Amino acid sequence: MTAAPLVSVLLPVYNAGPYLAAALGSILRQDHSRLEIIAIDDGSTDNSLEILERCQKADSRISIVSRENRGLVATLNEGLALARGELVARMDADDVAYPWRLSRQVALFER
Repeated sequence: MTAAPLVSVLLPVYNAGPYLAAALGSILRQDHSRLEIIAIDDGSTDNSLEILERCQKADSRISIVSRENRGLVATLNEGLALARGELVARMDADDVAYPWRLSRQVALFER
């Protein structure tokens, strides 16, 4: 039996403070556990970076890049360049994922 593929979750963040902890929590609670979260703070001026750093201390699967604002496309391209996974998923910082989201997506790719 082969190991489950590593999924790189790209999480662009820009002033998402009110929603970010819920979004991250929903990804960290996935039933597909082989994942890395690449969170790129795109020059937020709110508490987004503090939330990311707090969550990273609790879970080492989160990596953070923080830099000046460059926009969504540049942020996603940067995250894609950092991704180590066999599969890449995109997650908005103001969204919440069902716990089976990634496992269902991986299963579809494996079929």
